[in-house]
Amino acid sequence: MNFFWIALGGAAGSLLRYGCSRWLNGPAFPFGTLAVNIAGSFLIGLLWAVFSRQSDETARLLLITGFCGGFTTFSAFSLEGLQMLQQGRFAPFFIYTFATIIFGLLATYTGFKLMHT
Repeated sequence: MNFFWIALGGAAGSLLRYGCSRWLNGPAFPFGTLAVNIAGSFLIGLLWAVFSRQSDETARLLLITGFCGGFTTFSAFSLEGLQMLQQGRFAPFFIYTFATIIFGLLATYTGFKLMHT
């Protein structure tokens, strides 16, 4: 039954990521992927704080493993970064890479602290 909850959450997260990317990505910068990775980092921090207080394995699998796993995407981040490098767009590459890492970590921390106070 665990596979069902992970698949259900993953499908929902993937569909939402696709919608955000279609809506926000532009030809010059992958704002959609950056936005979902930061939002997903915030959400996973928030959920981790919730599940550290109560253990609902089904909800954790649905929301953290499934939804957040489907919503955020390291592979798209990696591909978009590689494409920027191949195109010689070094400034956007470094901005994107550092923004993803720094804001992702800050969002995770903020989500966790928000629910853990």
